[in-house]
Amino acid sequence: MKNLFALFFLFCFTFSFSFEDFWGERNSPEGAKKAFETTKQEFSKNPDDFEVLWKLARISHFYADNFVKDKEEKKKVLDLGKTAAEKASSLKPESPEGWYWLAVCLGSWGEANGIMQSLSAVKPIMEACNKGIKINPEFEKGNFYMVRGRVFHKAPSVISVGDIKKAIADYEKAITLNPENRTAHRFYAELLIEQNNKEKAKEIIDRGLNIPINKDNILVESKEIKILTKLKEKFN
Repeated sequence: MKNLFALFFLFCFTFSFSFEDFWGERNSPEGAKKAFETTKQEFSKNPDDFEVLWKLARISHFYADNFVKDKEEKKKVLDLGKTAAEKASSLKPESPEGWYWLAVCLGSWGEANGIMQSLSAVKPIMEACNKGIKINPEFEKGNFYMVRGRVFHKAPSVISVGDIKKAIADYEKAITLNPENRTAHRFYAELLIEQNNKEKAKEIIDRGLNIPINKDNILVESKEIKILTKLKEKFN
């Protein structure tokens, strides 16, 4: 019996390690696809496992946003991620992971499916962010604020929740909680440029570009650096 329990715990430890190892390989097309397919297979075997669900939402979003070029395939991948996150948040509403990846997946899902779907996604995104902030405002180093700020920033003000002052407050909160959040700096810089606040935009761009590179997330880091560099070129 002891040997049986030992094998069981060894299997659980090995699977957990391999699961995160696949996520660690996500920065190449092959690695991201492998991580996505592996997590999707685990979901088919354990459709009610909270950890599998939110990790499927996480890799679905990453894979679709960075590597899936075909529009219809991207919609399918993001729909799977959205569905997984919805189920995760329903299974454990007291945990922030499901709410965070629901908000993130809904945002990309809406963009992939057009303006009407984007508008319909606003309310559930805001609800997910607000619930997540209530549970743990520092989850993912404050990224709930960044996501909510982006909705305040991009949603129309007349027919939706668009509010520039609230967007600025959320971006600044996200950066305060994580000064190395390059994406939050980029979002904030874009808003400042739109508001013609050039001096503040330059400051935020320079701060964003001077953040040390997180090599574990090199793909996203490289993309954000390119965008910030292009924004800076507008002032030269």
